[in-house]
Amino acid sequence: MAWALNQILDWFAGLLLDCLNGLITAITHALLITPDVTSLPQVQALTGRSVWVVDTVFVLAFVTAGVLTMVAGGDERARYTVKDLLPRCVVGFVTAHFSQLIAGTLIEVANAFTTALTAQDFNGDGALDAVKTHLMAARDQSAGLLFVVCLAIIVVLLAATACSVIVRFAVALVLTAVAPIALACHALPQTEGVARLWWRSYVAMLAIPVVQAFVLFAGQWMLLDTSAMLPLLGLPVEPGGVLNLFVVMVLLWTTVKVPALMRRYATSGAAGRGGNPVGAVVRVVVVQQLTRGLRIPGLGAVRR
Repeated sequence: MAWALNQILDWFAGLLLDCLNGLITAITHALLITPDVTSLPQVQALTGRSVWVVDTVFVLAFVTAGVLTMVAGGDERARYTVKDLLPRCVVGFVTAHFSQLIAGTLIEVANAFTTALTAQDFNGDGALDAVKTHLMAARDQSAGLLFVVCLAIIVVLLAATACSVIVRFAVALVLTAVAPIALACHALPQTEGVARLWWRSYVAMLAIPVVQAFVLFAGQWMLLDTSAMLPLLGLPVEPGGVLNLFVVMVLLWTTVKVPALMRRYATSGAAGRGGNPVGAVVRVVVVQQLTRGLRIPGLGAVRR
């Protein structure tokens, strides 16, 4: 009976290791980088439409402002309003037309930060290979039900990491495409919350691979240099397969939690300053629906 159970566990462990290899191969070259989505034809087409919308709105706004100014005549309040809004309109118009340059520059800076943090391997091959090597070794040292359970948890965490990579790329595409409209919202105080939300969301999206790179390479050093790291934690120098499995699980769990932490930063910025209703509505609709697919309770009541 024990022999049959061991054979079943060994077979199941082999399947999980095959899944592990496939997941690591899929995310190795995509986990710690943000591609320059501004060069994609689809993004350029959507950006062109967004710029066209911005130009149309600004033309109508300038014509309306001119008519209202002429109707108001020499009213001091009207001149003050125009003088106050004109710099905002210029900033919104310029940033909207240079949104692709801004987005591309931010992506380059984020990738440069990732390179500086890792310093050894930009694509993260070393960290993921270290994880795979320790799992293969642990199969011989701690074979049995515990290994299978830990390996299943690790495969689930890697699958969640792969899904987060896909979601991050989708968010990058959407945020880059709507950048002209979002940045044009700097033109009015009532809509500036939308522009600030875009800045926070874009920075948070780019910060995800940077933080994940730091976490993965810190974990890689713990896995590969156990004689230097583990004694400081009160753990044995030769941890064995079981402890390595737990180290890998904690490492991947921390990596999976990074997008949620960045999302919290993006969605809580306006709340700390009071924000405005427009920014709050857009924050809920865009960020939560896009990243988590959650329903928004009470949205119908707000619209009514």
